[in-house]
Amino acid sequence: MDQLNSSIAEVPKANNPTIVIFGDQSCGKTSVLKRLIRGLPLPIKSTRSTYAPFEIRMIPSEEPLRKISLRYIEDKNHKPTTPREVEFANITGLEAEEVEEKLYEAQRYAQNPSITDVENTRLPPDSNELDHTTKNTVCLTISGPHSLFMIDLPGVVRNDANHENFVLSLVKEYIKKESAILVPIFHSTSDILTQCAYRLAREADPSGQRTVGVLTKMDRIVDYPSDDEKHHELATLVKGEGVLVNSAYVIRNPSDARSEILEDPEEMEKVTIETLKQHSRELSRHPKSLFD
Repeated sequence: MDQLNSSIAEVPKANNPTIVIFGDQSCGKTSVLKRLIRGLPLPIKSTRSTYAPFEIRMIPSEEPLRKISLRYIEDKNHKPTTPREVEFANITGLEAEEVEEKLYEAQRYAQNPSITDVENTRLPPDSNELDHTTKNTVCLTISGPHSLFMIDLPGVVRNDANHENFVLSLVKEYIKKESAILVPIFHSTSDILTQCAYRLAREADPSGQRTVGVLTKMDRIVDYPSDDEKHHELATLVKGEGVLVNSAYVIRNPSDARSEILEDPEEMEKVTIETLKQHSRELSRHPKSLFD
């Protein structure tokens, strides 16, 4: 157990494979991460749900393990400090709502690096709401079959120049590493080439070998029934014939009405795949369009 605790405290090393998820604000990053780690709740309480990097560490272990720690690398003025990591909470056995609340609270402590004893010190009264982005990291360690790291970074807010520059710099720090697997998240309804995730991925990985894109909000494409150019752009991305060498995956979340019918994402995925199989013949007749 001591050896396990020691490995948990380590910051990801250069040779550890790390999936880095990034993109514009509200592009669906956290939803993608929730599907990757399957069943572990992440805070999605507002339009901006990620104010600090979320680092998910899968550690090989025969014992069930879920714990949260905080890694501080900057002070409240964004000035670099001596890196330190402190345990925040053991969430093994907690219900989903409790885990989500703990992760939300952990972000608030990440924004208050002057607190050295996070287990016994209350947050100041004026920190009830998340209000700024930080490089201090919320680390979530879970047991798994293999060693793997995943990073969910804050989304880029275009109407705030200071925030945009801060987050762009943060993303570049993570994706420049050769061990990083880049997962840019794209709005399906916006021009891919103008989204920050595309530009960042091309700068860090010009060959595209480390990049796997994800298209979100595909259900919204029905708002553009006659836009053949848009349909063709999305089709080529999924097939790997466009600007992404390794093609792109599609994620589809339920609408509010549909979520009441199919609350289980695994079941919804099966239904979606079966529906796509039924329409595959029609799609093959129109290779330049995703929809009739």
